[in-house]
Amino acid sequence: MNDDSLSTLTQMIDGPVAAVDRLYGFDRVRDLCRTAPRPIRRVRTRLTAPPDPSDDYSATAEGTLMLDGGLILGVGVTAATVHEAIDLLMARFRHRLRRLEETDGDPPIGSFPANAA
Repeated sequence: MNDDSLSTLTQMIDGPVAAVDRLYGFDRVRDLCRTAPRPIRRVRTRLTAPPDPSDDYSATAEGTLMLDGGLILGVGVTAATVHEAIDLLMARFRHRLRRLEETDGDPPIGSFPANAA
């Protein structure tokens, strides 16, 4: 279990995202930081809800985690609602963190050290 007080959390909002969804997203990120298999140093999330939702999607959630040791994981999802987008984002992050733990710390494909040129 990690101490989320060591993590820097940043949340960016684009469009008409309800305050309850903002708080829900922030709480889910804090939970992720507490339960991650290795310390998370920085988290940046972006929640987007277009003013005029289309039939294809009405919300997106994107996020970047910087883990202890400089490894960066990035994820993006689209969904029908902001709440659903947050849940999908957290599920993908948990999946990637689990894969990282299973590979004994070797970065999964698509993840690069923060200092990579």
